[in-house]
Amino acid sequence: LDHLKMGPVQVQLFLRYRAPYNISSLLIWALGVFVAALAAYASAEDYRFVVNEILRRRKIRASANEGLDDAGESAMTLSLSETETVPLAATTQVSRSALHEETLELSAGHAIGFVILASSGLFILFFFKIYNVVKVMYGFGCSRAVMEVIFSPLVKRVFAKLNAPNRICIRTGTEDFGDITVVDVVAFFLSYALGISWLVVAFVVRHPENNVFFWVTQDVMGACMCIMFLSLIKLNSIRVACILLIVAFFYDIFFVFITPLLFKGESVMITVATSGGPPKADPLWCEKYPDDTNCRGGDPLPMLLTVPRIHDYMGGASLLGLGDIVLPGLLLSFAARLDAAKQLRGIIGGGNGVTHSYTCPEHKCCRFCNGGYFPPLVVAYAVGLFMANAAVYLMDMGQPALLYLVPCCLGAMAFMACTRNEMMGLWEGPNVLRYADSIVYGDAGEPTEQGTAVPTEDEDEGNVSTLGSVP
Repeated sequence: LDHLKMGPVQVQLFLRYRAPYNISSLLIWALGVFVAALAAYASAEDYRFVVNEILRRRKIRASANEGLDDAGESAMTLSLSETETVPLAATTQVSRSALHEETLELSAGHAIGFVILASSGLFILFFFKIYNVVKVMYGFGCSRAVMEVIFSPLVKRVFAKLNAPNRICIRTGTEDFGDITVVDVVAFFLSYALGISWLVVAFVVRHPENNVFFWVTQDVMGACMCIMFLSLIKLNSIRVACILLIVAFFYDIFFVFITPLLFKGESVMITVATSGGPPKADPLWCEKYPDDTNCRGGDPLPMLLTVPRIHDYMGGASLLGLGDIVLPGLLLSFAARLDAAKQLRGIIGGGNGVTHSYTCPEHKCCRFCNGGYFPPLVVAYAVGLFMANAAVYLMDMGQPALLYLVPCCLGAMAFMACTRNEMMGLWEGPNVLRYADSIVYGDAGEPTEQGTAVPTEDEDEGNVSTLGSVP
């Protein structure tokens, strides 16, 4: 009472500081660009393997010819396409065709099927909320990808360093599985032990996305899944790329922006991505009473890359769906394989593999005519993903990343193709890719005794030649 007699009491409330922009958004942007570029670049590894083998043989041949006089050298040094193409193609087909048989070339029908299956899957998750089933399937599926991308090559290197024998443990007698070796067994147990450990954390820990082991392992598994996907699924024409990406463009917009109008304000995409939507209670309340019913949920579905928000008392994470990587990544993969195939054709033709366009009009700027498609497309992907992240903060809501990625990537590819007068050739599928496949995998049959002919500019419908200068 004595205090009340002294006058009114003033109460001052302070709002906890929360940065308007979180560094996790920048990290998820960098991670997404890195994974997309790495997965697309790795998809052209077979072509680069053959290019390096040709260059290695050329170097050995040049070393063997040192010391010969001009007459002797010209007599003994034959054309590369006459002496190296046949044995190189033969050895390469034997060692690498098994992986190629597992690949799938996408068609327009696959693009339509993607929309149907993806839409059905989202609606099933939205209505039946079987998020735990997805976690289990994802954990075991990604364990296989981690085994192929990380542990198998790593264990092979360790065995080679230690000179340990890689004995055959089980002979399956089938072409699908082949012989199971000690390396396969060790890599299998390491990868699936990692996947099971991740699943245990996912089901035991409350809000596991803040657990360092959980989200780092999830990002590693997601990156391996993207690399495996782009190594097995191929685009061989701009026409199919346009159909797939444009369909995915409207698919993403519908499930993010249109479905809230149909389901009482709930976005199907965001609800599924966050395993039922974010907690309904206030973050301050959930900080004090995390066991409250309204504070449950909001854990990101594992089919995405995630980086927790840094120094944010409200928690949460920056998310990037794997579909936003692999769908534009198919176009990036097409560009990487196209560049590598042109380099392979140029090397076999006797050149140095430097990319140059002989069909580009003289008045066009040289930086758009020379060089490959892959580096500019990576830049376009980075710009599109940055725009998507910026839109999240400007609009204060989740964004369909494909809304920004598809115009940037597809527009950049179309602009460069038109600038180089190559659009017609790329639209139906460049001959240089089929030629490279015939060299690497033997898809066009065995080369003749005279070697495999290098496609001319007329045969390749204006595609870039990479012959360069003859060494």
